[in-house]
Amino acid sequence: MKKITLLYFLFTCFFVNLFANKNAPAANVTITDNGTTVILSNGIIAATITKSTASVETLSYNGYDMLSGGYSGGKVYWSWNMPNYQNPSGCSYSVIANPTSNNGDYAEIKLRMTWNGSASSAAMDVDVYYSLRRGVSGLYASSMLSHPASYPANPGGEWRMASYVGSTFDWMSVDSLRNRKMASPTSSSVAVTGAPKEVTLWTSGLYANQYECKYDYSADFGDIDVWGWSSTTRNIGIWVTAPSNEYYNGGPMKRELMCHQGPTMLNMLGGTHYTMGSDTEVDSAEVWKKMYGPFLIYCNSMPTGTANAPIALWNDAQKQAKIEQAQWPYSWFNNVDYVKESGRGTVTGKLIINDTTITNSISAANMWVGVATPPKSTNGITDFQFWSKNFQFWVKTDANGNFTIPHILPGTYNIYAFGPAAAGQMTKTAYVTVTAGTTINLGDVIWVPTRIGKTIWEIGIPDRSAQEFKHGTDWWTSNIFPSKNWAKFMDYPVEFPNDVNFTIGKSNIATDWNFVQNYDNTVQAATPEWKVTFNLTNAPKTGTNSAAIYTAFAAAFNSAIIVKVNGILITSSTGTYPPNQSNAKIRKAIHGAFGDLRFTFNGNLLKAGMNEISFSIRNTGGATVGDIMYDYVRLEASGTSLAIPLPVALQPLKATNKNNSAVLNWATTTEVNNDYFEVQKSVDGVTFLVIGKVFSKGNSSVQVDYDFTDNLPLNGLNYYRLKQIDKDGKSTISNVVKIDFPLKNTAFNVFPNPALNIVTLDYYAKRNGILTCAITDVNGKTVKSFSINAVAGKNRHQLNLTELQTGAHLITMFNGLETMSERFEKL
Repeated sequence: MKKITLLYFLFTCFFVNLFANKNAPAANVTITDNGTTVILSNGIIAATITKSTASVETLSYNGYDMLSGGYSGGKVYWSWNMPNYQNPSGCSYSVIANPTSNNGDYAEIKLRMTWNGSASSAAMDVDVYYSLRRGVSGLYASSMLSHPASYPANPGGEWRMASYVGSTFDWMSVDSLRNRKMASPTSSSVAVTGAPKEVTLWTSGLYANQYECKYDYSADFGDIDVWGWSSTTRNIGIWVTAPSNEYYNGGPMKRELMCHQGPTMLNMLGGTHYTMGSDTEVDSAEVWKKMYGPFLIYCNSMPTGTANAPIALWNDAQKQAKIEQAQWPYSWFNNVDYVKESGRGTVTGKLIINDTTITNSISAANMWVGVATPPKSTNGITDFQFWSKNFQFWVKTDANGNFTIPHILPGTYNIYAFGPAAAGQMTKTAYVTVTAGTTINLGDVIWVPTRIGKTIWEIGIPDRSAQEFKHGTDWWTSNIFPSKNWAKFMDYPVEFPNDVNFTIGKSNIATDWNFVQNYDNTVQAATPEWKVTFNLTNAPKTGTNSAAIYTAFAAAFNSAIIVKVNGILITSSTGTYPPNQSNAKIRKAIHGAFGDLRFTFNGNLLKAGMNEISFSIRNTGGATVGDIMYDYVRLEASGTSLAIPLPVALQPLKATNKNNSAVLNWATTTEVNNDYFEVQKSVDGVTFLVIGKVFSKGNSSVQVDYDFTDNLPLNGLNYYRLKQIDKDGKSTISNVVKIDFPLKNTAFNVFPNPALNIVTLDYYAKRNGILTCAITDVNGKTVKSFSINAVAGKNRHQLNLTELQTGAHLITMFNGLETMSERFEKL
């Protein structure tokens, strides 16, 4: 009997340790004051914090220090440059929540640095908070910056938390594109002549002869919930979660550094890269404060032998991030300047796009809608992309244009909208006043986009990114030495030796329009001139401003744009500056700050038959290098149309989440010789698998709408595209769209997902017994049946998928009482 009891005890201990990040032991939270340091512990996490600097010196997870061996010894620290580089120093220490007074449930400490009065220091006070909760597998961190009226002006700058994680961490996960094993810190590298200092060339190790740059791993805060590192040897991970985006600057497409070689993990709370979020100055006598966080520094693990453990750890971290978002705003955080749910409101409504030139209704699906109160700006900045001192609240619309923006702080707000359904931006000032505890239904929020005339043709998707164009998914990669091109934008002269020559109806945006128009006058002999050719039935309506070329810029830097219609300048000979210039290209991004221009001209510059519009660059300010990233271009005019019916005039593909399925919509404006569309899906935006076929509805000269539903999307990001195939075998590839399906915190998980040959089923059974299991494919056909002998509680079972075809599948488990199911993809 003793032997059985001992075995049961060891078995229980094994599973408690194995699933520590899921079913954490209920140890008391403690604070141990050691004089210069303080230790917060809850039996899973133990964080040693230096009081004077507010830095975490050790972060132990189940007894292992996650910072051990990291750069500079490994640490979590805070820094800013307002205007000079600083770290917290001389901080005062106080206990905000003592676990001895709350039954060991919660601890919270504050480290405060007050301005020292020096002109060389940032004129602000800095508060750093650390919080630890019972049973949570991570440390919460937050901070507040404040500027009393008595302080002088503060020039502003960046504000961030950085982590030098331990040397065991060798796999970086930012998103599905940037998710890979990294070179060892012991690998040697050298500087690259002519490149920014951040660029190096590996000369040994895993990526020998490849270029490396920290900007390779930047991302939009609106796209990701978690980022961090895992260890392929220890099967552990450390992550930054984003429970809310309200405290980040620059709006939902604010792009920032997330991780980079080191290994380094960042949380750029007030970053100014890519120019966005750069309006940070605080005036003298201005009273300002802002709370950042709390956010969870999450730690997790997988058992030895787990297949694709880094992906399993990343999937688990994404699930934890969704849990944190569901709990926002946190009820347990005690700061008086942190507003809890009872002090916030909600705004709902439906976005309606009323384009007067289009007879069919426009779907306002997958559009960003947000509210923000303009902060005081010493520079007169009115664009939310550059605001930093305020809070912004953004969501995406559903398939019907409906939106619900929760957790909004009380105040009077502007409302904004932008996205793939309409070019430009909706702005309505002082549109809604939010009060605590109320939900305001705005009803229909109508946006009438600005136009000169109907669309004759368009290139791209108005999504503020160049991702639909050539190199739209691999812009961040580089070439192999001895090639000196350390970035994809440098390949332009070779890939387009005659520049871009785009023919409406024949050319493909994914291959024939580069993601950036780059002009390096030390390499390129002539200014790059991109030409768009098209046939019109007749000359359009004439008049001074009867036609226009609408041009949206994903980014531009050191450049002016020169536009010609049939060889006639419609700008000055020196060009026009694209607004909101930002250095996205050199920092390895797919977009920076957005701006747009409408070049109006007399319609008599166009003619019946063949026409040409060209776009060229002038480098400005004596710069040798300039660039423009186009987001979207269209010709607007009345009284004319394209002369030659396009074989298939394919409109941009769109994707929305409807009832946990991916609904794809697209349209053609004309069809000749069209046979069918292949619907393709990818987990990384690079390798696509065919998941369906939609046949043509026949030759047509009017708009024809199509749709396809993927009922088995994967947890996390899914990428989709179309391959349009003519009856003669010719084909065209559409733009790529992506849609995120939140990872669920359920009692049944399948990992890794996607999987090659082996998956692990992680599930909770309510009782001992036999589970009846089945795997079905996308057509609902059962392709594998089996049974599992389960025990009450946590179970883990490995399953061989070798005999399955590639593609999406659904696994279902039935225990006689309930059914559990989960989707996965077989690679």
